[in-house]
Amino acid sequence: MKSSDATDLDRCELILELIAHVERRLGSKSEAEFLNDKDEIDLTAFRLSAIGETSNKLSAALRERHPGIYAMRNIIAHDYSTLEAALVWRAATERLNHLKSVCATEIGRRSQ
Repeated sequence: MKSSDATDLDRCELILELIAHVERRLGSKSEAEFLNDKDEIDLTAFRLSAIGETSNKLSAALRERHPGIYAMRNIIAHDYSTLEAALVWRAATERLNHLKSVCATEIGRRSQ
């Protein structure tokens, strides 16, 4: 499937998969461990960027149903050299639940 053929359902499934990867990797780490692991910071920032890029491609109708969908792709993609590891940690541990809920709701809505 070409990315232009992806539907909101496909994108929501991808977002949930990426969030699951972030949660799995960070589930056993403390913030201090994360902040001292450059590779983990880079991996998490990459996944947050992919989540942001994918969420930016969700349809206007979906975004209207769920205002406030969070995405930080532009910060990561355009200001990476000034990206603070603590910001990545907070985004990964505090900001993904809303998007996760939106995507789960949309998948459930489509399968009814």
